[in-house]
Amino acid sequence: MIQTFTDCYLLEKLTEAEYRFDVVASTQSYELFESLWINKKKFNVGGLSINYVDRPINWKGKESRAPEKALTKNNINISSVFIPDLKNRLVGYGDINGTKDALILLFNEQYTSIEIFVARGYANDLQALYSAIKEGEFNDELALLRQKTKSVLKSPKK
Repeated sequence: MIQTFTDCYLLEKLTEAEYRFDVVASTQSYELFESLWINKKKFNVGGLSINYVDRPINWKGKESRAPEKALTKNNINISSVFIPDLKNRLVGYGDINGTKDALILLFNEQYTSIEIFVARGYANDLQALYSAIKEGEFNDELALLRQKTKSVLKSPKK
């Protein structure tokens, strides 16, 4: 069986920081995230975290397809996040800056949890992946990836 999705990261809002999400479980298999997302101070030192922020107005790109949100770490843009379905704002997608890899993001209703799934080499197929995810075509594959995750939180919940 060919796997489209190779990596899974489960993030939760664990602090009072407005935009911060900490990785609580992952497959620990996407080297870029493992090196770029490391916390060096404050909460969850040695663990991983990112920021899910409003897209800054000064970012380059076509305004007609400008995303509302972005994943960032410090001053680094990891991915813009598109959420095209106004009736289902719990599924988003993006591509990882500087790579050919795609992301699918699944949010809980309260936006306190994000599941990020990486599809290596699929950046050119983002909209097809997004549509397939919404139709449930990858449910089994995503479930298998979830089973492969390990708890990675370094600090207890605050």
